[in-house]
Amino acid sequence: MTELALETRALIGIGIAVGALLLVQTVLVLWASRRLDELSLLRERISRLADGLALLTDTTEAGLATMARELQQSTARPAPRTTTRGAVSRRVAAAARRGEPLSAIAGREALSESEVRLHLQIAEARRRQRAADAEAKG
Repeated sequence: MTELALETRALIGIGIAVGALLLVQTVLVLWASRRLDELSLLRERISRLADGLALLTDTTEAGLATMARELQQSTARPAPRTTTRGAVSRRVAAAARRGEPLSAIAGREALSESEVRLHLQIAEARRRQRAADAEAKG
């Protein structure tokens, strides 16, 4: 009976070891399953974040493009009121006498700053010529 008891004890020990091994494996499988669920949730959140960032980027680009178009349209130079050189010269000279900066005058009249300077030089030369003519008559 001792042989039978030893065999029974050996079988019971093997059964306990196999049961413990199965229990450890089951715990490990459940733990891994939960971690995989957490990873899938994290992957889903990152996917939503990437989609939101792409939408934000597209919206920002569209908004900036619209603003650039509006700025270009608002800074487009208006056509001068009259196109004769004399009228332009008179408007440029009057604006300069009021103290407006050359860049503002150039923008309003659709001229370069050098053209505005030229108009001012011509107006000054005319003023000097009229003063000289008045002195000569008087």
